[in-house]
Amino acid sequence: MSYGLRNTLILLFALLVINGGGFAYMHFFQKAEIEELEQRKEGLERDYQQDVETAELVPMLREQFEEATSIIENFDKTIFSNNNADEIFRYLSLINEGANVNFNFTFRDSTSSEQYGVISSEINGAGPYRNVVRFINAIEYSEPVQKINNISISPSGEADGYQNVNFTFNLQSHYDRVNVFDNNNRTPDIAFRSNSSNHNPFFPLIRNIPPNEDGLPNVEQSRIVGLTSNAIYMMDQTGRMNTLRVNDRVYLGRLERINMQQGSASFRLNKGGIIEVVTLEVQR
Repeated sequence: MSYGLRNTLILLFALLVINGGGFAYMHFFQKAEIEELEQRKEGLERDYQQDVETAELVPMLREQFEEATSIIENFDKTIFSNNNADEIFRYLSLINEGANVNFNFTFRDSTSSEQYGVISSEINGAGPYRNVVRFINAIEYSEPVQKINNISISPSGEADGYQNVNFTFNLQSHYDRVNVFDNNNRTPDIAFRSNSSNHNPFFPLIRNIPPNEDGLPNVEQSRIVGLTSNAIYMMDQTGRMNTLRVNDRVYLGRLERINMQQGSASFRLNKGGIIEVVTLEVQR
């Protein structure tokens, strides 16, 4: 074997060992590390994106914080000037002029300490959920220091209207015993907060279907005998001919659309909270 061939083979063998060793090292040792680093990279990218989204909210949150701080700093609280329960009732009546609920006021007891006292009472009544929330929020956000405990709200039921609720709570109203607050000659301020949720959680999603007291056409018991581009002619459940245009009322809904090409009309019906679209075709 020549000297040059031998050196070539040795060089090829050395290259084979180096490449094989490098491949084995990368495959058996560095592959797991690479996968781990890729997972860490993906996690860091997600964290970075979340940080960017949070940073974009900072100006708005700072503005809301400054607004809330301004409201707190510029809205002084006070307490009632005496332990007369009639003053509490009168003040609640003033609040109710902006809330419009029916409520009863029952005096419980009055306790006192060195500088102030607390009048305990029970408030119960009924009204639309939106008005009840407005009434309760006005008590808490208005100037006098009053605390509401043991609040209970329940739906009034179908007979009294789905939006109406019954409510009851205990009210603790603080009053001044040594004239710490200079409020003897004025009525405390009332504040109605408009940013509270008015969604009624007691409103049933599925309700009883009301009777057809107005004698409206019952789509599911009627048939269309003719139509034009802007009106349909329907024979209702009593055999009476009705002319209906888009948005005219039917039992449980309204006429929504007229399709001249298909010779049909679509009605949107509310069956106690279940919305259905019923389509009738002209019967020839």
